[in-house]
Amino acid sequence: MIDILVIGSGIIGLWVAYLASKSGLTTVVCEKTTNFGDGISGRNSGVLHSGIYYPPNSQKAKHCIQGYYKSIDFFESAEIPYLICGKLITTGIDTFSSEDEKLERLKALYENGKANGVDDMGFIEDPGKKYPYVNGKHGIYIERTGVVDVATYLKRLYFLCEQEGVVFLKKREFWDAIDTNKMVLKTKGKDEYEEVHTKFVVNAGGLYCDDVVSKFGISGYEIRPNKGEYYRLTKSLPYKTLIYPLPSHSSTALGVHYTFNLADECYAGPNSNWANNKEDYTFQTARIEYYESLKNILSCYSKEDLVEGYVGLRPRLFYKGESVKDFTILNQPSNAIHLLGIESPGLTSSPSIATEVIEMVKGFSD
Repeated sequence: MIDILVIGSGIIGLWVAYLASKSGLTTVVCEKTTNFGDGISGRNSGVLHSGIYYPPNSQKAKHCIQGYYKSIDFFESAEIPYLICGKLITTGIDTFSSEDEKLERLKALYENGKANGVDDMGFIEDPGKKYPYVNGKHGIYIERTGVVDVATYLKRLYFLCEQEGVVFLKKREFWDAIDTNKMVLKTKGKDEYEEVHTKFVVNAGGLYCDDVVSKFGISGYEIRPNKGEYYRLTKSLPYKTLIYPLPSHSSTALGVHYTFNLADECYAGPNSNWANNKEDYTFQTARIEYYESLKNILSCYSKEDLVEGYVGLRPRLFYKGESVKDFTILNQPSNAIHLLGIESPGLTSSPSIATEVIEMVKGFSD
């Protein structure tokens, strides 16, 4: 019997496996595909968030703030490329709200960040004077934001897991929980099944975490895939700063923004549309429509500057038909932890979430 079975090898699953193995727990990871990080983890902005957006005392706020510092420490020790570049949030030029309304929302966002301990930020009037081509009369600049080379991050974490003795079972789909200690895996594409006897299970199934939790007899949780499309921009801004719009009240998405990676590729995105299914990575937003969103915050681009880039999916969580805005960490039954709805800021939060999971596992073992 092993100590812990981790379902899923995205950034969350890898962190759980890494910390479990470093704690002396025999650890096995099952992954339904042939590669790690194929799902949510490898298809996002690669941004390290500050914690300004999330309600105080929420799981997102706690894990984003703790995860930011844990991430930086890990990047330094593991020599993972990253850049602390800062973020500018601008009120933009859209006319959906008045300037007074947008300013009040910006001030509320600032106060929310302060409540979460984000103190390295300040207001900027007419941000386009300091940051050329930025639209909007008001903004907030946040120092505590960065970008990381996600591909290298995933590879390094996987390598460290292997060094610690983690066993990876690829093309193995979690199939059933016969009882609290006996799990069934199915080889993808074949009618081959195997039992894994484990003391503890961690569900880090990402888009498929709802399928896994249902196998434990727990009903009501549903993941609805939300599509985020990225358009690559043919030219970059003359400075290394992320540019974001004022976020919407009605969505956990942060709006079409300007970002870049460490290979000097820059992107606009992501937007937010419901996907047809959990494998729907097709583009559905016309370039002209996307351009209309981008020009809210930046004046230097034409629609010809936008080229289709890539598509990611967010695991939007619903419980009994109602949207759940926060991370859900469900400990049921007593030897299983289900990580549900881990969307943004999941990348930033991952080492903090994994730390909490391992503390829960140790508590169960004790």
